[in-house]
Amino acid sequence: MIFTIFFGVLGLGIMIFVHELGHFIAAKKVGIGVEVFSLGWGRKMIGFSRGETSYQLSWVPIGGYCKMKGDDIFDNEEVIHRKGSFFAASPLRRIIVAFSGPLANMLFALIILTIIWWIGFKIYSDENRIILADDYNNEISAGILPAAKAGLITGDRIIGINDNRIEKFQDILEIVSTSPGKELILSVQREGSLLNIRIVPELDLQTGAGKIGVYAWRDLVIGQLDPGGAAFLAGLKPGDRITALNGKEVGHTLDLYQALAGNPQAITVIYQRGAQKRETDLVVSYQENGSADLGLSFKVKVFSSPDISLPAALLKGAAETYRTLGLTIKGITLLFSGVNLQNAVAGPLRITYYVGSVARSGFRLGIGSGLVSFFRFLCLLSVVLFIMNLLPLPALDGGQILIFLIEIIRRKAISPTIIYRIQIVGFSILIVLVLFFTFNDILFFMGR
Repeated sequence: MIFTIFFGVLGLGIMIFVHELGHFIAAKKVGIGVEVFSLGWGRKMIGFSRGETSYQLSWVPIGGYCKMKGDDIFDNEEVIHRKGSFFAASPLRRIIVAFSGPLANMLFALIILTIIWWIGFKIYSDENRIILADDYNNEISAGILPAAKAGLITGDRIIGINDNRIEKFQDILEIVSTSPGKELILSVQREGSLLNIRIVPELDLQTGAGKIGVYAWRDLVIGQLDPGGAAFLAGLKPGDRITALNGKEVGHTLDLYQALAGNPQAITVIYQRGAQKRETDLVVSYQENGSADLGLSFKVKVFSSPDISLPAALLKGAAETYRTLGLTIKGITLLFSGVNLQNAVAGPLRITYYVGSVARSGFRLGIGSGLVSFFRFLCLLSVVLFIMNLLPLPALDGGQILIFLIEIIRRKAISPTIIYRIQIVGFSILIVLVLFFTFNDILFFMGR
């Protein structure tokens, strides 16, 4: 948990710092003075001054802030035209400064993704073979989910969706999750035959994403064992294939989970090791949430990125950034489709947890995989931050840009006092939303 919290806080800190760095660079370029540029929040720990700017490292190592000259003169009805003052600058220059924070987050995503594509990476994912949810969810009547309605069956391989080639289950999720209500054409391999199946994902009101009712097929081939865990003590080894539990054949992980649904204290495992079929008894332990802990994980397929040049990596990074931008906009529009916001939207605590969890899962596969997972997830969140900060709401960069655009149209400055009142309303709304989603995050963790 400490590892998760550390990387979660580190990730949020990096994104906030990059955002404030964008404001800082833009302000310097357009002639607006910066009084303080801080790495971290709170009281100054160490620092130095150069020109009119104090550069400091603060005690709370989360993000940072950029305090510009004259951005706090809200008790004045008229703008005080001091050289280098924020409100004395032209509206266009203030727009440039306000926009540069979100832009820095977007450029961060582009640069990091370009570097990742250039140095190469590996993705650990399930294959494109599916399990029909209706075959395993007893509480759902057969045929109610889109996959069953469309005629998909367990064991099918989805190799294409519309014009997109599908290699892994993650590819399926990315397209389906953003396509509720939109007809998709699936290219499906089934026992040597190629089928074209039309399907319309439905909107999951709990998550705000599209779904068709399929799970990933994962063979029961052991990948890793926990030293001292139940599977290790039972004599199982990496590479063993589990074929039966208590005399019942199992083919994939959902079969195994069903066999453990009755919370047995011990199970008889039949497994294949090379050409030999073996049998062992395994004592099952259970976690606090009631899930079985066998002390093992099953193999997933490794997908490697192609070896490409830096210009090609830049194109790949730009394409992924653009795709993430599109997915983010689609996701935001789905929030207005009657979804359960309590589940569909994460607050600051849950975002921190997700960043840390992604990093932790990646580092289990190696330092390189951990760093790639961590920074790719930060790129995703950076694009989300770009969009959210440009929403025309008071207290956000988009709200400031809107105010400054109004000044350009009116050809008259809006007094700092009025701007202050507008921002107070915006901050109040923002604080209420943060408290609401933080409370939801607490309920989420209590229910885990």
